[in-house]
Amino acid sequence: MITFHRFSLFVVLATFTIGLAACSKKNPELETDYATKKASAQTLMDQIDKSMATMKTDHDQWMTTLSQASAKPGADTAKINSLKSDIAKHESDMAAIGTLEDSTKLYMNATPDQGDAFKNADDRLGTNFNDLNDKWKSFQDAHTNLQQQVQQLAVNAAGTAADSMATKASQPAKPEAKKAPAEKKAAPAPAPEKHEHHGAPRNSAQ
Repeated sequence: MITFHRFSLFVVLATFTIGLAACSKKNPELETDYATKKASAQTLMDQIDKSMATMKTDHDQWMTTLSQASAKPGADTAKINSLKSDIAKHESDMAAIGTLEDSTKLYMNATPDQGDAFKNADDRLGTNFNDLNDKWKSFQDAHTNLQQQVQQLAVNAAGTAADSMATKASQPAKPEAKKAPAEKKAAPAPAPEKHEHHGAPRNSAQ
């Protein structure tokens, strides 16, 4: 009976100790930090996804503007080609942001009962969120800068074309070259007269 009582007491103490250890593993601060990061990441990605569609439309419009500018007289082809190259790189950065979004989402479904995995998810979520946030800000700045450059080039191209047309209009028309008078053909020389001799020829004096 005493042995059974001691055994029961041991079981109760062991259960209490395990429960206390489980409670001690809980980290309210970590859970709060993770929840804050997750909410911030979701807000940022919602903003990115909403803006990307509009930005893609901008890129298409820029390419159309550059093509139209290149067809105008006096077009700055070097600048136009440079901007086209910058836009292509800009779209590559857009794809990189999408990949970083996917990486961030991988760490947004962790739960506190995962122990060390939860702490690792909290760390990775924070790192990926910071990278995504920095990349997004840089992308927005580049987008604004490219938009300004394309608009300025379009204005310059229109002015250059107008100047070219005005210059052509102000130039006096070139007089038509007078055709040289056709050379008169010389009249054909008259044919020599033929003298006919009648009768026998005269003999010379003997």
